Amino acid sequence: MGTTKTTFCRICEPACPMKAEIGDDGQIKKLRPNTDHPMGGIPCNKGLSFLDIHQDPDRLNWPMKRLNSRHEPSKFEPMTWDDALPEIAERIHALQAKYGNNSLAFYVGNPPSFDVRGGNVVYYMAPSLGTKTIFSAGTQDCNNKVFTTAAMYGAMAFIVPDLPKTNYFLCIGANPRASHWTWVSVPQDGGQILKDIKNRGGKVTFVNPRRIEASTPETGDTLRIKPDTDVYFLAAISHEIYKRGGFNEANLAKYGKKVDQYKAYIEKWPASRVARVCGLSEQDIITVAEDIIAADGAAVYMSTGINQGRNGNIACWLTEMINFATGNLGREGGTYKPTGYHEPAATPLFSGEYEGTPDGTLPVNFLGALPAVLMPEMIDNGSVKGLVCIGGNPLMTMSGERQLLDSYKKLEFILSIDILPNATSELADYMLPATDFLEREDTTSFPMNTGCSLIPMVQYTDAMVEPAHERKTDWWIAASLLKALGKPSPLDDDDHQEGFKLINSFIEKFDLSVEKLKDLPHHTAFIDEKPKDSVYDRQIVHPDKKIDCYPDVFTEHDLYNRCEQIFKQLEAEPEDTLKIISMRTTHMHNSWLNNSPKLRKGIFSDNCLRISPEDAQKRSLFDGDWVRVFTEHGEMKCRIDVRDDMREGTVAMTHGYGQNDAHALKISSSKAGVNMNKILPIGSGAYEPLSYMSWMCGVPVEVEKIPDSA
Repeated sequence: MGTTKTTFCRICEPACPMKAEIGDDGQIKKLRPNTDHPMGGIPCNKGLSFLDIHQDPDRLNWPMKRLNSRHEPSKFEPMTWDDALPEIAERIHALQAKYGNNSLAFYVGNPPSFDVRGGNVVYYMAPSLGTKTIFSAGTQDCNNKVFTTAAMYGAMAFIVPDLPKTNYFLCIGANPRASHWTWVSVPQDGGQILKDIKNRGGKVTFVNPRRIEASTPETGDTLRIKPDTDVYFLAAISHEIYKRGGFNEANLAKYGKKVDQYKAYIEKWPASRVARVCGLSEQDIITVAEDIIAADGAAVYMSTGINQGRNGNIACWLTEMINFATGNLGREGGTYKPTGYHEPAATPLFSGEYEGTPDGTLPVNFLGALPAVLMPEMIDNGSVKGLVCIGGNPLMTMSGERQLLDSYKKLEFILSIDILPNATSELADYMLPATDFLEREDTTSFPMNTGCSLIPMVQYTDAMVEPAHERKTDWWIAASLLKALGKPSPLDDDDHQEGFKLINSFIEKFDLSVEKLKDLPHHTAFIDEKPKDSVYDRQIVHPDKKIDCYPDVFTEHDLYNRCEQIFKQLEAEPEDTLKIISMRTTHMHNSWLNNSPKLRKGIFSDNCLRISPEDAQKRSLFDGDWVRVFTEHGEMKCRIDVRDDMREGTVAMTHGYGQNDAHALKISSSKAGVNMNKILPIGSGAYEPLSYMSWMCGVPVEVEKIPDSA
């Protein structure tokens, strides 16, 4: 007779509770929602479909060693761990001895953020090996928020909207119905938390170049803005609120510094100046400002769609400042800092200098991540000779696929640690098989660790099944590899507690431990929430306990002036300019799910370019036509999908497809689709100076019809 085990999803921030039905053979037969969990939350189809990934016949099962040249279709043979670890260590030692420590680059993907044990070890592997050449998914995702909040508050902050109580919610560059929020953990409820705002007499406004799935008559309308102009929309809102007396001057005086400089900045951005560039009416902008002023609790939230533009730092700063200046930071229905594993600590923005990038000397930031768009040049000029890729697929997820592919073939060493082979590991010298989240013990990591969960709690899960074959946890792989390299390793600690030692040290202040969690209902402990206005005492760690309302570091990196110069470029831009954005869907998560048979059916079996009827008509295009989409950086061929949800002047494509050369993935390679990143800019000028964020949203493109797919 089978059993049922309690677990939770680890694809994204909500950590939705699930149950796994285990058969008599000890294998997982089904994943379903844990409707009894007191947190609530219903896993989406991505989480419930993860069994496809777990059971994928193309999974990595043994350490694998390359047998032939990187310039040929790959041939691998299995190895034992006892052979693989010392051999890999020897290759790394030899590479760094010959070319220097920084010749070995690391790329860390998204999954380690949701692995409480593995993430802790993975993130200090590079420093342990003495290399500062680090790239990460953060420079394609959210590093602008990290740096902006660290500059403003003195420590990086996860300030979240009080969604259960807000009466006005402005959601910019996000699609919570498809991507389930970022930097805020919200139990999934089919969008009910947004519907409730309208039900209690409040209002929700979305801002996006397309009418997103979260925007419905039950939630709120979408202002369809021109791509990569959100920063000017935010500046104009700030201006109009200020001119209408909507600032809480007492709060600004008590907790803010350089307030006059902030006010002087937003003085330059009235709605009348930015409306045409943003593609909105002046009244649209003024209405949003007036709604924020009038609301009894308002929250402004921005996410990936803005992060990936050219002004992510300025946009984040303006977002935080609207919430603070209007008195909505630290109030019911506004924004606040939830309880986390630990309180914010002072965050120095830079740790030293890095010599040798194509852009000269770049400051090493506290995250250690260099601009991803410089990686091809750093390989081509010989400064990078080897790559360790952990839980990532940079060939698909970074800009410049063709340039990356050519560059990776020049590397002398590539190691991939992952649960599946992918386009990047197809070029690897070694592939090491990791466990998926159903095969490992865990606790909630990202939502609680960083303090971004609307319901502060700690949740434990046992491994639902024992890891098959020779799959190992990321924690064990990283710790064992460090040991083989002769570096300090958690395995050297007799009391390593199987990797839970650090998490236990965090949660002991709540009188909790992993062992105690195992004995609790649903293995979950809820944490008492601190008052919302405690954000001023807890989050601001500048010595003067003031929020920096006009960070000097933005001036030092020319962000204010750069924002102005980009605006002037947009003013002069031809009206018929077409720009591409990334589009989230419910059937793809980065490049994780493209080998799932149930998520590659119907319209999702391919990766079409979504285009407005107006833009299709101008180009004599019809639904399903093949087109060539190109920029100066590359081109791609795909079908078009004509949709009236698109704003004129905007095309959209989903991120994560295009694994044509990932031959070990049968579905992904046979239904590859195209990778939009192959047409995105790389090199100097293709990243934001402070955060090193890649420019991936609002990139001008050309689209022309071609006879067929050839």
